[in-house]
Amino acid sequence: MFEKIKKDLAKTLAPIIDCEESDVVLSLEYPKNLDHGHLSYPVFGLAKKLKKAPPLIANELAAKIPTGGSLKSVSAVGGYLNFSFENLYLQQTLNIETQSEKIGFQPSNGKRIVIDYSSPNVAKPMSIGHLRATVIGQAIRNLAESQGYSVTGLNYLGDWGVQFGKLAYAYLKWPEGQSSKYDFNDKPFEALFKLYVDFHSACEADPELEKQGALTFKKLEEGDAEIQAVWKKFLDISLNEYERIYKILNVKFDLIQGESFYNDKMEKTVDQLKEKGLLVESDGAQVVFIDDNTPPCIIKKSDGATLYATRDITSAYHRHFNLKGDELLYVVGVDQTLHFRQVFSVLEKMGNEWAKNCHHIAFGMYRFKDMGKMSTRRGNVIFMDDVLERAIELANSIIEEKNPSLEDKAEVAQKVGVGAILFHDLVTDRVKNIDFDWERVLDFEGDSGPYVQYCAVRCQSLMRKYGQDIPFEMNVSLESKEERELIRTLLMYSDTLKASYKSFRPSVLAQYLLDICKCFSSFYAQHKILDDTDQGRVKARMRLVQCTHKILVQGLLLLGIQTPDRM
Repeated sequence: MFEKIKKDLAKTLAPIIDCEESDVVLSLEYPKNLDHGHLSYPVFGLAKKLKKAPPLIANELAAKIPTGGSLKSVSAVGGYLNFSFENLYLQQTLNIETQSEKIGFQPSNGKRIVIDYSSPNVAKPMSIGHLRATVIGQAIRNLAESQGYSVTGLNYLGDWGVQFGKLAYAYLKWPEGQSSKYDFNDKPFEALFKLYVDFHSACEADPELEKQGALTFKKLEEGDAEIQAVWKKFLDISLNEYERIYKILNVKFDLIQGESFYNDKMEKTVDQLKEKGLLVESDGAQVVFIDDNTPPCIIKKSDGATLYATRDITSAYHRHFNLKGDELLYVVGVDQTLHFRQVFSVLEKMGNEWAKNCHHIAFGMYRFKDMGKMSTRRGNVIFMDDVLERAIELANSIIEEKNPSLEDKAEVAQKVGVGAILFHDLVTDRVKNIDFDWERVLDFEGDSGPYVQYCAVRCQSLMRKYGQDIPFEMNVSLESKEERELIRTLLMYSDTLKASYKSFRPSVLAQYLLDICKCFSSFYAQHKILDDTDQGRVKARMRLVQCTHKILVQGLLLLGIQTPDRM
């Protein structure tokens, strides 16, 4: 890919400008216009050192750089050195790099990442609001693996708190809890959620129920066997439901570990803070002061209860020392920005150098025009299950209309429908809010997941129609603008993976895949790929089609999206 080409160019350029090769590689850019070259080097940083204007420096350097071999030309444009390479050299580089089963993957760097994503609250269905934490996290996990990291994917379940006392009380004490109104045998998760909604509705009329729920949770904390059995039942029911959805979304975890795991570990954290002289009493609570611009981090409330911050500080120690995480990633909504700033600051104050490798990967929220704020307590929520089901149904209806004889229609509809939902989310910069709109979510046209899938399927169709092995060699230079644009874009794949992971933005990769599709569409529209009289050119173009297909399929997989063979 261009990574190799950059390194080769740096060997030539570095001694001429008296700079380290690694610094040259980092400074090389892609010109927006292919007519300006394949790579450019900005010389503005040399102006102070050489005491000359950047355009003059660029002109003088261009005259010193030898061309020939793979380097076709060097030109000076403003304060940039622009480099163009021989087409055949670029084609052959693309050939070699796309032979790998995992194109663009880096060798192991010996480091481990622990990434926390999805993390729903037990006993509640996953809503569309959980989609971002789930699919952004999975995509970043995949990108981390592409960059040579070992990864532990952690589903940090919300499996503790007074809401479980309320649910247990309702399940055990309400006469309705044992009736057919709540079918825990055949529809356990639906029954659990209905019980949750009904109990909170009843609390509005009878506040005494809140107290009973709190007392029941206290029994759970104290180890009451009956209450613990009910809590474990709720946990198992929820996990079975979540696993079903994760399978549809192509999401995986290495470890499922709820908040309850840290119940017996937080006092050690409190003791450490005391020993380091960081714990201060404030209005009866135990807090750690951060700085003048950040509210203090509350470790214990005035009644002695610990908080999320206490749990997350404890969890960070476990993730670093027990799970061996060199970097800790938290894929959690932007509304928790202050919380993580406090937690990471406390970790630093405790003397942990590794705290600088803790990252809150914040994402914007789904916003809803007609519903107001979603509330699972009131039951006014758009379930993720419903969104996925509607997307798959729509994909199936389109197949029935346009290609009713398609084999494996149900499987294709699921890949296309789910792909539409995932791509719609991931192509948006994660820090932005998304206005939920059914038409936009289920839009299979334009810059969508199905559009990228269809481009890959079109490549597959061309390869089937070609009907013979596609040769590895690409000895005919492809000279048209469409061909050169596609080759250049494909060669940017490795750099795109690196940039997408470094910024923790799957949208970088998603937008890049759209760029490939646009380049391929222009190439496909302008050239009769299989009908050319020059068979050498046909073979070279088919090799380009095959490279496009491989990169699109692998790029989509990194986003968690599967590609059907036919659509």
